[in-house]
Amino acid sequence: MPIEWDSLIVEMIILAGIIWFAVYIEHWTYKRSEKQKDLKTKENVVFFLKNDLEQRLRFIDESLHSQDYKPFFTDMWDSIIISGKHALISFELFQSIQRTYSWLKYYNTELRGNNNKDKETKEKILIELLEEIRTSITKSMKKLEYEKI
Repeated sequence: MPIEWDSLIVEMIILAGIIWFAVYIEHWTYKRSEKQKDLKTKENVVFFLKNDLEQRLRFIDESLHSQDYKPFFTDMWDSIIISGKHALISFELFQSIQRTYSWLKYYNTELRGNNNKDKETKEKILIELLEEIRTSITKSMKKLEYEKI
């Protein structure tokens, strides 16, 4: 019985097409699900950052009102950086938020240091820093509002 090469070649081409199409569809659905996952993660990151910055504004108001200066916790931003989720937000937003959290860390450093300064000078420095932090938070909050999701 002779081999029918024409039909064999056609069957192999059809089989190759089916396999290629199945791999293409699988890859496309995987990329689509990853995009949806990244979008959801981005929404969560923006929500958590917005919430964290709002709490920092309340903390500043309480600190200025009671004149009780305590350090800020920056664990939210640190966890976002360590997990690598900061890559999901725009560079401009990242830069603004990074500056804000740098101000928070600088305030914490000033709060721990300056023990050789008198109380009035130290308090004046802390009040100025808190106002700078408030300004920086406000700028970051505006950029968070405009972040396209």
